Amino acid sequence: MAWTFSKRCAGALRDGKIKVTIPTSVRVRIFELISRLIDPFWRGTSEGDWYNTLLVRLTQKIKAETGLKELLAFPKNGEGSAKPGDLEAFILRGNYPPFLFDALELFYDSLGNDRLEFQRAFNQIMEESNLGWRMAEGRIFPVDSVYIEEEICRRTHELLKETKFLGASEEFLKARADLANCDYEGAIQNANLAVESTIKQILNLSKAKPGELYKKLIEANLVPEYYEGFLKSFGENVLRAVTIIRNEEPGAGHGRGPVLKKIPKSLAELAVNLAAVLINYLIKRYLEQKSEKLPENDDSIPF
Repeated sequence: MAWTFSKRCAGALRDGKIKVTIPTSVRVRIFELISRLIDPFWRGTSEGDWYNTLLVRLTQKIKAETGLKELLAFPKNGEGSAKPGDLEAFILRGNYPPFLFDALELFYDSLGNDRLEFQRAFNQIMEESNLGWRMAEGRIFPVDSVYIEEEICRRTHELLKETKFLGASEEFLKARADLANCDYEGAIQNANLAVESTIKQILNLSKAKPGELYKKLIEANLVPEYYEGFLKSFGENVLRAVTIIRNEEPGAGHGRGPVLKKIPKSLAELAVNLAAVLINYLIKRYLEQKSEKLPENDDSIPF
Protein backbone atom coordinates (compact mmCIF):
# COMPACT_ATOMS: atom_id res chain seq x y z
CA MET A 1 0.00 0.00 0.00
CA ALA A 2 1.16 3.54 -0.77
CA TRP A 3 0.61 6.59 1.43
CA THR A 4 -0.71 8.65 -1.46
CA PHE A 5 -1.81 12.28 -1.50
CA SER A 6 -5.53 11.71 -0.90
CA LYS A 7 -4.74 9.50 2.11
CA ARG A 8 -2.14 11.81 3.65
CA CYS A 9 -4.37 14.84 3.25
CA ALA A 10 -7.74 13.18 3.92
CA GLY A 11 -8.50 15.33 6.98
CA ALA A 12 -7.43 18.60 5.40
CA LEU A 13 -9.41 17.80 2.23
CA ARG A 14 -12.49 16.85 4.23
CA ASP A 15 -12.32 20.00 6.35
CA GLY A 16 -11.73 22.24 3.35
CA LYS A 17 -8.30 23.37 4.57
CA ILE A 18 -6.85 22.51 1.20
CA LYS A 19 -8.62 22.35 -2.17
CA VAL A 20 -7.32 20.82 -5.37
CA THR A 21 -8.28 22.48 -8.65
CA ILE A 22 -6.27 21.65 -11.77
CA PRO A 23 -7.16 23.56 -14.98
CA THR A 24 -7.58 21.58 -18.21
CA SER A 25 -4.53 23.24 -19.81
CA VAL A 26 -2.36 22.01 -16.95
CA ARG A 27 -3.82 18.51 -17.16
CA VAL A 28 -2.97 18.46 -20.87
CA ARG A 29 0.64 19.40 -20.14
CA ILE A 30 0.88 16.72 -17.46
CA PHE A 31 -0.49 14.05 -19.81
CA GLU A 32 1.95 15.09 -22.56
CA LEU A 33 4.77 14.75 -20.02
CA ILE A 34 3.58 11.27 -19.05
CA SER A 35 3.18 10.27 -22.71
CA ARG A 36 6.77 11.23 -23.43
CA LEU A 37 8.15 9.21 -20.49
CA ILE A 38 6.17 6.03 -21.22
CA ASP A 39 7.43 5.58 -24.79
CA PRO A 40 9.95 2.82 -23.85
CA PHE A 41 7.17 0.72 -22.28
CA TRP A 42 5.08 0.05 -25.41
CA ARG A 43 4.86 -3.62 -26.35
CA GLY A 44 3.25 -5.45 -29.26
CA THR A 45 1.22 -8.65 -29.12
CA SER A 46 1.28 -11.56 -31.54
CA GLU A 47 -2.09 -10.34 -32.83
CA GLY A 48 -0.61 -6.99 -33.78
CA ASP A 49 -2.12 -5.00 -30.89
CA TRP A 50 -0.12 -2.56 -28.81
CA TYR A 51 -0.22 -1.93 -25.09
CA ASN A 52 1.88 -0.06 -22.56
CA THR A 53 3.12 -2.16 -19.64
CA LEU A 54 3.64 0.86 -17.38
CA LEU A 55 0.15 2.26 -18.01
CA VAL A 56 -1.43 -1.13 -17.35
CA ARG A 57 0.36 -1.44 -14.01
CA LEU A 58 -0.37 2.19 -13.15
CA THR A 59 -4.10 1.77 -13.82
CA GLN A 60 -4.16 -1.29 -11.56
CA LYS A 61 -2.30 0.58 -8.79
CA ILE A 62 -4.65 3.57 -8.95
CA LYS A 63 -7.67 1.32 -8.56
CA ALA A 64 -6.06 -0.59 -5.70
CA GLU A 65 -4.99 2.52 -3.76
CA THR A 66 -8.15 4.59 -4.26
CA GLY A 67 -10.66 1.75 -4.05
CA LEU A 68 -12.12 2.65 -7.44
CA LYS A 69 -13.65 -0.12 -9.52
CA GLU A 70 -13.27 2.04 -12.62
CA LEU A 71 -11.37 5.22 -13.46
CA LEU A 72 -14.04 7.90 -13.68
CA ALA A 73 -13.92 10.96 -15.93
CA PHE A 74 -16.33 13.58 -17.21
CA PRO A 75 -17.34 13.45 -20.91
CA LYS A 76 -15.28 15.46 -23.40
CA ASN A 77 -18.16 17.88 -24.01
CA GLY A 78 -18.34 18.61 -20.28
CA GLU A 79 -21.96 17.60 -20.07
CA GLY A 80 -23.33 14.88 -17.81
CA SER A 81 -21.90 12.90 -14.92
CA ALA A 82 -18.56 11.12 -14.72
CA LYS A 83 -18.32 7.77 -16.48
CA PRO A 84 -15.73 4.97 -16.63
CA GLY A 85 -12.82 5.84 -18.89
CA ASP A 86 -9.19 5.06 -19.64
CA LEU A 87 -6.14 6.59 -17.95
CA GLU A 88 -5.94 9.45 -20.45
CA ALA A 89 -9.53 10.49 -19.69
CA PHE A 90 -8.85 10.08 -15.96
CA ILE A 91 -5.90 12.48 -16.11
CA LEU A 92 -7.53 15.01 -18.42
CA ARG A 93 -11.06 15.01 -17.00
CA GLY A 94 -11.06 13.00 -13.77
CA ASN A 95 -13.97 13.84 -11.47
CA TYR A 96 -11.95 14.06 -8.21
CA PRO A 97 -8.72 16.10 -8.57
CA PRO A 98 -6.94 14.64 -5.48
CA PHE A 99 -6.99 11.26 -7.24
CA LEU A 100 -5.00 12.87 -10.06
CA PHE A 101 -2.23 13.62 -7.56
CA ASP A 102 -2.44 10.01 -6.35
CA ALA A 103 -1.94 8.87 -9.93
CA LEU A 104 1.07 11.16 -10.42
CA GLU A 105 2.74 9.95 -7.22
CA LEU A 106 2.16 6.33 -8.24
CA PHE A 107 3.53 7.13 -11.71
CA TYR A 108 6.67 8.56 -10.08
CA ASP A 109 7.06 5.34 -8.07
CA SER A 110 6.77 3.29 -11.28
CA LEU A 111 9.54 5.17 -13.07
CA GLY A 112 13.21 4.28 -12.88
CA ASN A 113 15.91 6.70 -13.95
CA ASP A 114 13.33 9.21 -15.21
CA ARG A 115 11.93 10.01 -11.76
CA LEU A 116 13.89 13.21 -11.28
CA GLU A 117 13.09 14.41 -14.78
CA PHE A 118 9.37 13.83 -14.15
CA GLN A 119 9.50 15.63 -10.80
CA ARG A 120 11.42 18.57 -12.23
CA ALA A 121 9.02 18.91 -15.15
CA PHE A 122 5.96 18.63 -12.91
CA ASN A 123 7.25 21.38 -10.62
CA GLN A 124 8.02 23.57 -13.61
CA ILE A 125 4.46 23.12 -14.91
CA MET A 126 3.05 24.05 -11.49
CA GLU A 127 5.29 27.11 -11.22
CA GLU A 128 4.55 28.35 -14.74
CA SER A 129 0.83 27.83 -14.13
CA ASN A 130 1.01 29.75 -10.85
CA LEU A 131 -0.37 26.78 -8.90
CA GLY A 132 0.65 26.20 -5.29
CA TRP A 133 1.70 22.55 -5.59
CA ARG A 134 5.14 21.00 -5.69
CA MET A 135 6.60 17.50 -5.70
CA ALA A 136 9.48 16.43 -3.46
CA GLU A 137 10.82 12.87 -3.43
CA GLY A 138 7.75 11.81 -5.37
CA ARG A 139 5.20 13.27 -2.97
CA ILE A 140 3.00 16.26 -3.81
CA PHE A 141 2.37 18.89 -1.17
CA PRO A 142 0.79 22.35 -1.10
CA VAL A 143 3.05 25.38 -0.98
CA ASP A 144 0.69 26.98 1.49
CA SER A 145 1.83 28.46 4.78
CA VAL A 146 -1.44 27.73 6.58
CA TYR A 147 -1.33 24.04 5.65
CA ILE A 148 2.37 23.67 6.44
CA GLU A 149 1.98 25.37 9.83
CA GLU A 150 -1.01 23.17 10.65
CA GLU A 151 0.93 20.03 9.76
CA ILE A 152 3.91 21.08 11.89
CA CYS A 153 1.73 21.84 14.91
CA ARG A 154 -0.35 18.67 14.52
CA ARG A 155 2.71 16.45 14.32
CA THR A 156 4.32 18.19 17.29
CA HIS A 157 1.26 17.62 19.46
CA GLU A 158 1.08 13.95 18.40
CA LEU A 159 4.79 13.50 19.13
CA LEU A 160 4.43 15.04 22.59
CA LYS A 161 1.55 12.70 23.43
CA GLU A 162 3.28 9.67 21.96
CA THR A 163 6.43 10.22 24.01
CA LYS A 164 4.40 11.06 27.13
CA PHE A 165 5.70 14.61 27.46
CA LEU A 166 2.33 15.37 29.02
CA GLY A 167 3.11 18.74 30.64
CA ALA A 168 4.57 20.13 27.45
CA SER A 169 1.72 18.60 25.47
CA GLU A 170 -0.88 20.42 27.57
CA GLU A 171 0.98 23.72 27.33
CA PHE A 172 1.43 23.44 23.58
CA LEU A 173 -2.26 22.64 23.18
CA LYS A 174 -3.09 25.74 25.25
CA ALA A 175 -0.80 27.83 23.02
CA ARG A 176 -2.65 26.68 19.92
CA ALA A 177 -6.02 27.31 21.57
CA ASP A 178 -4.91 30.79 22.67
CA LEU A 179 -3.80 31.57 19.12
CA ALA A 180 -7.14 30.43 17.72
CA ASN A 181 -8.98 32.51 20.33
CA CYS A 182 -6.90 35.64 19.57
CA ASP A 183 -5.24 35.57 23.00
CA TYR A 184 -1.81 36.35 21.61
CA GLU A 185 -0.20 36.96 25.01
CA GLY A 186 -1.32 33.55 26.19
CA ALA A 187 -0.15 31.93 22.95
CA ILE A 188 3.37 33.29 23.38
CA GLN A 189 3.54 32.43 27.07
CA ASN A 190 2.31 28.87 26.64
CA ALA A 191 4.51 28.29 23.59
CA ASN A 192 7.50 29.27 25.70
CA LEU A 193 6.35 27.07 28.60
CA ALA A 194 5.95 24.10 26.23
CA VAL A 195 9.56 24.44 25.04
CA GLU A 196 10.86 24.79 28.61
CA SER A 197 8.80 21.81 29.84
CA THR A 198 10.13 19.68 26.99
CA ILE A 199 13.72 20.51 27.96
CA LYS A 200 13.02 19.87 31.66
CA GLN A 201 11.64 16.43 30.94
CA ILE A 202 14.54 15.60 28.64
CA LEU A 203 16.99 16.61 31.36
CA ASN A 204 14.84 15.14 34.16
CA LEU A 205 14.70 18.47 35.99
CA SER A 206 11.78 19.72 38.06
CA LYS A 207 13.01 23.29 38.39
CA ALA A 208 15.50 25.48 36.59
CA LYS A 209 15.81 29.10 35.58
CA PRO A 210 15.40 29.62 31.81
CA GLY A 211 18.99 30.73 31.30
CA GLU A 212 20.32 27.74 33.23
CA LEU A 213 17.92 25.41 31.43
CA TYR A 214 19.31 26.11 27.97
CA LYS A 215 22.87 26.01 29.27
CA LYS A 216 22.29 22.59 30.88
CA LEU A 217 20.80 21.27 27.63
CA ILE A 218 23.94 22.19 25.71
CA GLU A 219 26.15 20.80 28.49
CA ALA A 220 24.26 17.49 28.36
CA ASN A 221 25.65 16.93 24.86
CA LEU A 222 22.15 16.28 23.60
CA VAL A 223 22.75 18.60 20.65
CA PRO A 224 25.77 17.69 18.53
CA GLU A 225 28.20 20.21 17.07
CA TYR A 226 27.04 19.90 13.47
CA TYR A 227 29.66 22.41 12.39
CA GLU A 228 32.08 24.78 14.09
CA GLY A 229 30.20 27.41 16.06
CA PHE A 230 26.84 25.66 15.71
CA LEU A 231 26.22 25.13 19.41
CA LYS A 232 26.85 28.78 20.28
CA SER A 233 24.55 30.00 17.51
CA PHE A 234 21.93 27.35 18.29
CA GLY A 235 21.89 28.08 22.00
CA GLU A 236 21.84 31.86 21.76
CA ASN A 237 19.87 32.52 18.58
CA VAL A 238 17.65 29.50 17.93
CA LEU A 239 16.95 27.63 21.14
CA ARG A 240 16.10 30.81 23.05
CA ALA A 241 14.06 32.38 20.23
CA VAL A 242 10.64 31.76 21.80
CA THR A 243 11.89 32.90 25.21
CA ILE A 244 13.21 36.11 23.67
CA ILE A 245 9.82 36.82 22.10
CA ARG A 246 8.15 36.17 25.43
CA ASN A 247 10.60 38.36 27.36
CA GLU A 248 10.95 41.24 24.95
CA GLU A 249 7.38 41.74 23.69
CA PRO A 250 5.52 44.10 26.08
CA GLY A 251 2.61 42.29 27.69
CA ALA A 252 3.73 38.82 26.75
CA GLY A 253 5.94 38.21 29.77
CA HIS A 254 6.79 41.13 32.00
CA GLY A 255 3.84 43.50 31.86
CA ARG A 256 2.72 46.03 29.30
CA GLY A 257 4.56 49.03 30.69
CA PRO A 258 3.26 52.59 30.50
CA VAL A 259 2.15 52.31 26.85
CA LEU A 260 -0.64 49.92 25.86
CA LYS A 261 0.61 47.88 22.93
CA LYS A 262 -1.33 45.19 21.12
CA ILE A 263 0.61 42.03 20.35
CA PRO A 264 0.39 41.31 16.61
CA LYS A 265 -1.06 37.99 15.50
CA SER A 266 1.94 37.36 13.26
CA LEU A 267 4.29 37.42 16.26
CA ALA A 268 2.12 34.99 18.22
CA GLU A 269 2.01 32.67 15.18
CA LEU A 270 5.79 32.88 14.94
CA ALA A 271 6.18 31.92 18.61
CA VAL A 272 3.86 28.92 18.34
CA ASN A 273 5.40 27.68 15.08
CA LEU A 274 8.95 28.16 16.40
CA ALA A 275 8.01 26.23 19.52
CA ALA A 276 6.64 23.40 17.36
CA VAL A 277 9.81 23.17 15.29
CA LEU A 278 12.09 23.28 18.36
CA ILE A 279 10.07 20.67 20.25
CA ASN A 280 10.09 18.37 17.22
CA TYR A 281 13.84 18.64 16.92
CA LEU A 282 14.60 18.26 20.64
CA ILE A 283 12.43 15.19 21.17
CA LYS A 284 13.74 13.46 18.06
CA ARG A 285 17.33 14.18 19.10
CA TYR A 286 16.52 12.87 22.58
CA LEU A 287 15.13 9.64 21.13
CA GLU A 288 18.10 9.30 18.78
CA GLN A 289 20.50 9.73 21.69
CA LYS A 290 18.64 7.17 23.82
CA SER A 291 18.64 4.74 20.91
CA GLU A 292 22.37 5.17 20.39
CA LYS A 293 23.02 4.24 24.04
CA LEU A 294 20.96 1.02 23.95
CA PRO A 295 22.87 -2.29 23.74
CA GLU A 296 22.49 -3.97 20.36
CA ASN A 297 20.37 -6.78 21.84
CA ASP A 298 18.15 -4.40 23.86
CA ASP A 299 14.76 -4.08 22.21
CA SER A 300 13.20 -1.91 24.90
CA ILE A 301 11.45 1.32 23.97
CA PRO A 302 13.85 4.29 24.43
CA PHE A 303 11.49 6.35 26.62
